[in-house]
Amino acid sequence: MNKIMTFIRSLFFGETMSNNYSPNVIKGDTVTWAMGFSGPTGGAYNLSGMTFTMEVRRTYYPGKEILKYVLGVTSGSQFVAVDGVTGGLALTGLTGILYVTIGSNYTKQFPPYVPVFYDIQMQYPNNGGIMTVLRGTINTLLDVTEN
Repeated sequence: MNKIMTFIRSLFFGETMSNNYSPNVIKGDTVTWAMGFSGPTGGAYNLSGMTFTMEVRRTYYPGKEILKYVLGVTSGSQFVAVDGVTGGLALTGLTGILYVTIGSNYTKQFPPYVPVFYDIQMQYPNNGGIMTVLRGTINTLLDVTEN
């Protein structure tokens, strides 16, 4: 069963600190969580035109990438669920909720009991500015039941 965690991120002008989230996953399982974006008044933030990129790496250094997801949000885009094997990013532009799914094919590659590093960045359409909206480590536990 997927666990969905919700994070509320206010997009105030000039805010540069990202939220940290470090989930535990079971090796070979699919993991999903959701992030909610809200504007200064607390309403849903329109993400149309944004581009989201997520990378997971064994270290912070280039060349150790395990996976990379990229999602461009078109105006009026509709939510399309991603499959649990490969995973990906999904959202609807107007609701301000981004769903992150790391597929089982990738979590099988995560080393047990050694954290891997990830971040999710959002690129603005009008000026190309980039903001890291979530970052952390993913801790992988061994699976007792083989699939």
